[in-house]
Amino acid sequence: MTKFTQEIGFAYFKTPKYQVNKHITSWMKAIREVGASVVIYESAFDRAVSEDAFIIALENHLSPIVHFDAELPLARNFNDVAFLLDVYAKWGVSHVIFGDQPNVKSSWQKAGWHYENLIDHFLDRFIPLANHAVRNGIIPVFAPLKPGGDYWDTAFIELALIGLKRRRLESILEHLMLSSYGYTYNKSLSWGKGGPERWSSTKPYQTPEGQEDQIGFHNFEWVQAVGERAIGKKLPILIFDAGNSGMTSLVQDSESSIKATQEIYDLCSLNPGLEEMSGRTAAFDESVCWCTFSLDTIENALNRQLAVKIFLQIFKNQMKTEVSSKAEKQGQKMISHYLLLPSYASGVSDAILNKVRPIIKHQHPTVGFSLEEAAFAKRVSVYPDPIIFSEEQLSQLRSTGSIVEVLPESGIEIATLILNS
Repeated sequence: MTKFTQEIGFAYFKTPKYQVNKHITSWMKAIREVGASVVIYESAFDRAVSEDAFIIALENHLSPIVHFDAELPLARNFNDVAFLLDVYAKWGVSHVIFGDQPNVKSSWQKAGWHYENLIDHFLDRFIPLANHAVRNGIIPVFAPLKPGGDYWDTAFIELALIGLKRRRLESILEHLMLSSYGYTYNKSLSWGKGGPERWSSTKPYQTPEGQEDQIGFHNFEWVQAVGERAIGKKLPILIFDAGNSGMTSLVQDSESSIKATQEIYDLCSLNPGLEEMSGRTAAFDESVCWCTFSLDTIENALNRQLAVKIFLQIFKNQMKTEVSSKAEKQGQKMISHYLLLPSYASGVSDAILNKVRPIIKHQHPTVGFSLEEAAFAKRVSVYPDPIIFSEEQLSQLRSTGSIVEVLPESGIEIATLILNS
């Protein structure tokens, strides 16, 4: 599995046919296999996602995130939602996204959509939920806004954060995470890069000729910038539904949408240690916690059912191309011996580190967690994990010219192997 500069994740299917355990199990394995560390489950406010879905995600070392994508409930329904948050906290959920595109009129009942007090109306619903999440040890995530939108998105988030600050809700602001849609709108992935500092002439509803705005993939930079202006600090952010064109199905180009998804995946997969070798720089700074993709969006772009095999072809073939091409460009192996270890959502296993200690002590290999980086080594010793390092991935690594050896799982056997070498 590739070690990512930015962690990546996937929003799981919304349709009921994918909710049975058999499908969840196969998809969690595939999602983990392409390097993800989080999975997002959509939840209603009146019923919980199956506990099994969270168990299966955690078994595959994926951190589950819940997205309440409906209109936030009124205060009189708070107790029902609070119960759900209590349950999700027990089931291992660490982040909850509250709402979806509240800056769009269609996301509200007619009585809730008022320009003069929309922000306060939203905060009245958001604050009790966010407070209860914090008390449960859950990070509240502000709803992703539609770039532009009926109520300009950057104005919405700025006024909302000012509202939280004015109400002196430091307990929320200290834990709050933002979110942003990674829609491309069929523009280049660099559109709007640099945010309002670079494109200072751009104003809400006004993008002068020669300027760029936030209606593109780099929307996250604009959201963070206006948030920092509002409260004086830069908040972490999650990119949601990356690669979606954001256009209607009538104008959606499936080929370009899949290509954009792969390009964004490529941007996320740059390991910091390879920046100089590859001639590229990381796409985001560390404040971008996750860049996530939607399985429903990918399926819609294909205009047919998304099977696991097709999913793996889209992402794993991309990984194969990256690993092979970079090794070929380098023309030689820069590392003599690389010890490739699995890394999980919870971190690196102390038990595994203890088992491979004899190799580190006696052979002094370069230690890492990246298949991409391992491709630059003459010899690669791999601690076995069939989910993270599949046979296909190891074959791809061998195709770059590296000599690959799979270590035994037992620490005693590893120590014996070193003594006899």
